[in-house]
Amino acid sequence: MTQLVLKNTMLRVIVDVDRGAEITHIQPSTGNNLLFFADWQAPLPASRSQSYGSDVLDWLSEYRGGWQELFPNAGGSGTVLGTPVPFHGEVSRSRWSWNTIVPELEVILSTPARLPLVLERRMRLEPDRPVLHIEERVTNEAGFPVPYIWGHHPAWGPPLADTGSVIDLPAGTLTADAGLDGPHVDLEPGSTHSWSITQDRRGNRIDLSRVPAGPVQRLCYLSDLREGWYAVRNPAIRIGVGLAWDTAVFPHLWMWQEIAGGSGMPWYGRARITALEPATQFPAHGLEQAVTQGQAHIIQPGEVRETALTLVLFEATDQPVRRVAHNGDILY
Repeated sequence: MTQLVLKNTMLRVIVDVDRGAEITHIQPSTGNNLLFFADWQAPLPASRSQSYGSDVLDWLSEYRGGWQELFPNAGGSGTVLGTPVPFHGEVSRSRWSWNTIVPELEVILSTPARLPLVLERRMRLEPDRPVLHIEERVTNEAGFPVPYIWGHHPAWGPPLADTGSVIDLPAGTLTADAGLDGPHVDLEPGSTHSWSITQDRRGNRIDLSRVPAGPVQRLCYLSDLREGWYAVRNPAIRIGVGLAWDTAVFPHLWMWQEIAGGSGMPWYGRARITALEPATQFPAHGLEQAVTQGQAHIIQPGEVRETALTLVLFEATDQPVRRVAHNGDILY
């Protein structure tokens, strides 16, 4: 594990370059990791043994939490331009190249994909604020248009996944994934809801903006967002995290929760996760189906596509967040 550490007096960020440039830690300088990141020994990762016979299970066997980048695929595997594209995209598990620009404050990372695309990420920590800027670009090296799916997969753990933590976001339409079902799935598969007060599949009133006690499993997709931002806050301990992004690139938000509900691999009933994931499209059926259904984003020959995200830590209260600005300001 090659770790890159960005830090100032208020924020510490750790990146695992050897495994997808995954962000493993986002933590206040005097606090614990806000991302879910488990020290599970089991399940045995496929890379240390042999394949589970499924790229989904292989990916999940390696999963311990953190923040992955999903590109040029998110969701189910398939074949595109004659090339196999695995579950959640190969760059989420590849070894990235990197170059430090400012020690402990700024780094550039990059990786090619299986398709003729190159992804570059610049991570820049402000020297005197708990604000991380992520600036990205995708380049098409081919002489023809190339489809892709792109998403960010940050999984927030305790304390932000504790019971009573609150999610603030600009209201949109929420669709429950049609393929996820089980005893702890509380939303009817394929059902549509308005954020945030709705009913579960048994007719009980629920507030989707409140992290439940569990056990609960959810995979949902938010569309029709007025702006690209969200905040997750735990007023009891006065900690919150905000994320802002460009909806021209990521118009949708995937919401995935494993609140001590999943009994299968790798959860085994021990995960508390609330993940809110900016994405180019939905549902999570993967790039091959997205191409077939006209949902994939297309980048033209030689085109460079750029975007930016901003993450900020803030002191949370009972007061709802009304906006997370791209400069890192929290507006109430």
